[in-house]
Amino acid sequence: MRDLSDKELFDIVREGNTQAFSVLFDRYADILLSFILKRIGSITDAEDILQEVFTSLWNRRYKIEIEESIYPYLFKAAKYEVIDWMARDQKRISYFERLVFPLTNEPVGASNSDEKLMVKELSFLLDNEVAKMPSTMQSAFNLSRIEGLSIKEIAFRLSISEQTVKNNISLALSRLKLKAK
Repeated sequence: MRDLSDKELFDIVREGNTQAFSVLFDRYADILLSFILKRIGSITDAEDILQEVFTSLWNRRYKIEIEESIYPYLFKAAKYEVIDWMARDQKRISYFERLVFPLTNEPVGASNSDEKLMVKELSFLLDNEVAKMPSTMQSAFNLSRIEGLSIKEIAFRLSISEQTVKNNISLALSRLKLKAK
């Protein structure tokens, strides 16, 4: 089966043959994983996205038309999955910011001492966790969340790429989210 063209192989996949699907996966998984990983920087998330691409391929196999190579379809599917992942990641970051930022100031309507104590404790935990971060991550997080600088301004100030800034902020928020649980 490994000697078959993509078209011939996909015609067999369309019939529900999992072995042919496995051959297609083996043929393209590494190059797609590399493409995805370069864009998001997390191997775990990249593997999840790759899984989504191939799950979608399997689920839509009856609707997909392949001329010669399946690579253009897989590449485009991977690109859209990365975009969807980034959008979901931004939503997670925004949600977490809404949880974290009120903790740095007195929350609206905090009238009892239990709430005030909890705010102080969580603020203390947040500050300690930020202090434990690597220096670049800590700087990117503080410049973004405390000073309110844009990704571009942070990248310029720290002399790193914008993607590195995004990755560091995302990782910082992930760490804080884990601590907040």
